Parts: sequence; C-alpha cells; structure tokens
Amino acid sequence: YLNEIKAQVQEFENVDDLYKALSKQQVDAVVYDAPALLYYATHDGKGLARIIGGVFHKEDYGIVFPTESPLRKHVNEALLALRENGKYQSIYDEWFGRN
Repeated sequence: YLNEIKAQVQEFENVDDLYKALSKQQVDAVVYDAPALLYYATHDGKGLARIIGGVFHKEDYGIVFPTESPLRKHVNEALLALRENGKYQSIYDEWFGRN
C-alpha cells in the first residue's frame, strides 16, 4: 500500500527504534502490527501517539494445540465465557484502548 501511494518509507531493525523515531518526531506516521501499535498508543506512547485510519491487511490470531489435545475444548469454552460475560472486552480495552 505504501508503495502504491508513493510514500517515503523508512524501515527499522526493531520496533523499539521505530517508537524512538516516532517519539522524536523523526517520522510522521508508523505502519506496523495493529495490536502492538494499539498497546503503544494506550501505554508507553499515551499522549504522544494516536491510531488513525484502518487496518491495511487484516489477520486473525489463533491458539494451536496438538491434534486431539484435551485443552482445546477447555480453552474454547473459557474464551466463549469471556466474550459472553464482557470480560474479554474489558481486558481488550485495558491493553489496547477503546475503539
């Protein structure tokens, strides 16, 4: 996407260098993994950074277990319970901020 819009791109070796450049206003914007950026904007970068726009490339995350693992059912049930009782959203908001 950045190439398509002919954006001037600067790459970084690691995310800490990226955050330093952002905090020192050496870059105007950052494109990176959404959960990491949401966490940064909500915690270490609070008041310094904000999330704008949408996700360029959506990806889902998952938990993988060995075939026939007895843990799969328990984890699925626990995740469902967290969604249903609102705790998942509460945890999400704490770590990543409110959308």
